[in-house]
Amino acid sequence: MPTFTTLRIDADDANPRVARLLLNRPDKLNAINDETPREMRAAVEWANAEPSIHVIIVEGAGKGFCGGYDLSLFGEGRIDHPCQQEQFPWDPMVDYA
Repeated sequence: MPTFTTLRIDADDANPRVARLLLNRPDKLNAINDETPREMRAAVEWANAEPSIHVIIVEGAGKGFCGGYDLSLFGEGRIDHPCQQEQFPWDPMVDYA
């Protein structure tokens, strides 16, 4: 079973045909950061490789499912690239704020 920093995936004890993928950043309302998409892909690949798993249920830890993209990374100016448009074809502060 893989381990991640932003989510968790486990086979359901009650139904081994089901995997439960838990977005696990409740302090940030499970907002998606730069690691989340990579970890979600790895979790889904793990589930696909398990012949007993047929369904993935996606849940959120805490009081909310998912707060969307974590814009604090961009608002705090931690992303600095001279050719921003080449590295990021969309601007989350413009497109989602």
